[in-house]
Amino acid sequence: MKHTLIRTVSEAAPLEGFSGCGHGPAPAARREKGAPPIYVDGVLIVEAAIAAEAQNHSAGSAAEARAAAARALVIRHLLLRRAGALNLEPDAERDAQGREETPEEALVRQVLEREAPGDEPTEAECRRVYETSITKFAAPEIFEASHILFEPGAPGDEAWVDAHERASAAIAALRVGADFAACARAYSSCSSAADGGALGQFVRGDLAPSIEGALAHLTPGALAPAPIKTRHGWHIVRLDRHEPARTLPFEAVEEHIRAALHARSAVAASARYVERLAGEAEIEGLSLSGGAAR
Repeated sequence: MKHTLIRTVSEAAPLEGFSGCGHGPAPAARREKGAPPIYVDGVLIVEAAIAAEAQNHSAGSAAEARAAAARALVIRHLLLRRAGALNLEPDAERDAQGREETPEEALVRQVLEREAPGDEPTEAECRRVYETSITKFAAPEIFEASHILFEPGAPGDEAWVDAHERASAAIAALRVGADFAACARAYSSCSSAADGGALGQFVRGDLAPSIEGALAHLTPGALAPAPIKTRHGWHIVRLDRHEPARTLPFEAVEEHIRAALHARSAVAASARYVERLAGEAEIEGLSLSGGAAR
């Protein structure tokens, strides 16, 4: 996972006022080739490691990527040293994609969770966010529909006329009781035929404008009165469900708001914690306040 926590702390929250080994903060977050070596309490941050880490940082130039990498490696060194002082053993976790942390990543996370966990937001704080940003918590208008596609069998107007006639005949059959799903499986040229023509759930903009326009005038369960043309052919369209746009209640989004506020607090707490560790260390060749190497 490439030290995600370290990059979050090092890039999102500069350490204001920290001047490294005492020569003042560097004004630009760049590390040019041939820059002086970096030491943390006498331990060299190897240049080859900085070059390798730079590949994990998006930047406008190679010098900026090297500066970000150097900063991340110094912070990692400080956090891993603290993990050793706390006698922590790595307890790796997996992310949503199933990727497992390296032992170093696990130790970094464990140190920050233990010593800079951030504050848990109160319900009042969560409600304040909800009330001041209520438009962000709207559920979109939702449609569910089914269709049967009659594709022209060949180029030319005659093929399109034939497809239209077949679609019109199918609409007539459906109006007198033919089963929609059975017709879709028997006649539709769309892969949705296997599901009885069901298109599933969608929002405005997901389907062809002509189909969406037809659905907008239907009530659930109703068929469009005539075949709808798209570049694929003629469609028989049925609206299955329609949910208007609505604002989600606070209870539905409280946990999402709480997690976002806690994550923001944890990043800030981690930045303050790393600033304290850096202030207790002797760092040469790097100013953490600007992220630049001297």
